[in-house]
Amino acid sequence: MARKHLLLPTLIATLVSANSYAAVQSFDARSFAMGGIGASTADYLTAAFHNPALSARYDEEDDIGVLFPSVGAQIDDSEEIIDKTDNFSDIYDQFSAITNPTEQDAQIVIDALEELQSNRANVQANVSLAVAIPNDYVSVNMFIKAYADAFIFADIAEDDLDANKLIENGALTSQALTMGVVIAEMGVSLAKSYQHSHGTFYYGITPKYQQVTTINYVSDIENYEFDDWDDDKYQTEESNVNLDLGFAYHMNNGFAFGLVGKNLIENSYQTSITKGIHGEYVINPSYIASASYNHRLFTLGLDVELNETKGYESIDGTLNAVDAKSDNKQMAGIGVEFNAFDWAQLRAGYQTDLSDNLADQFTAGLGLSPFDTFHIDLSASYASDNELGAVIQTSFTF
Repeated sequence: MARKHLLLPTLIATLVSANSYAAVQSFDARSFAMGGIGASTADYLTAAFHNPALSARYDEEDDIGVLFPSVGAQIDDSEEIIDKTDNFSDIYDQFSAITNPTEQDAQIVIDALEELQSNRANVQANVSLAVAIPNDYVSVNMFIKAYADAFIFADIAEDDLDANKLIENGALTSQALTMGVVIAEMGVSLAKSYQHSHGTFYYGITPKYQQVTTINYVSDIENYEFDDWDDDKYQTEESNVNLDLGFAYHMNNGFAFGLVGKNLIENSYQTSITKGIHGEYVINPSYIASASYNHRLFTLGLDVELNETKGYESIDGTLNAVDAKSDNKQMAGIGVEFNAFDWAQLRAGYQTDLSDNLADQFTAGLGLSPFDTFHIDLSASYASDNELGAVIQTSFTF
């Protein structure tokens, strides 16, 4: 029986249902197209997702901005675990239908399991909204964002790889896991600026409320369906407050620098226990440094995370050891934007994971902004045929 693995639609649907909050990662289309940069290049409308200080970076004609919405998703299935798991279900159904299976019949199942052994895939999705009100007193950016990050792992039992034991037992003990997190948060960025003869200094803070839902879905591998993870019994939910702090300095000659601390209060979250498997998810402080050159016709920038974001700190109870650090991330990106007099923008970038858990990727995107009022932005990433991402975003500035 074929199984349907509706990864991105399911995650995005979950995010839309949770979009009364906001999250840790950012998928805004401009940043996504420019290699993930933003700590010194974000505009006042998307500043809350990158550097709260830049909420105070606006032009005299800017009165209010509305981002509604930004929707993005990214998948890394370079080992094709999704298709392999789907195909395995059919292979095992055929084997189970044989009255007296032979070693040759069992070997077909074993070969399929060996192709799956220790395979994994990662998927991320994001929905965000924002309303920004820049002013001379305290610039305000109110945002709502939800972010999901999950991985699928094939946990294969050694006994299932023995033809005689497979025939004798007639049933498998191998399993597949979906472990992940949906982080929803809402907050407000407050920022001020100080101007002097050589440039402008910006500083800002973001207090925010976070709702963290951990996911621990475990299933027999022959019955695995990704979209079953949203059952309440596989989830735990906790809430906390957190804090972002940011600084930026834009010089009159176009050079700019930024420094951001995100999630300055570290929190850990325990998953439910499913078939003896459980994990601990950690949101730890992360620090980002940025440098850029900003011109009316183009922007060139570089962002580097100075430490790793942890993700799952431990995963216990699996048949095979799972390296919990394999979902750690430490991103660095470089990006460029060419601006046609605020009417159209062409963007490109490159992003790498210094933790070496995600593949390097190229990014690109296009923005259209007639009369500098209505904006639609599209962006995409590419690492391989099975490692892709996309973001679509609309916004209004008045």
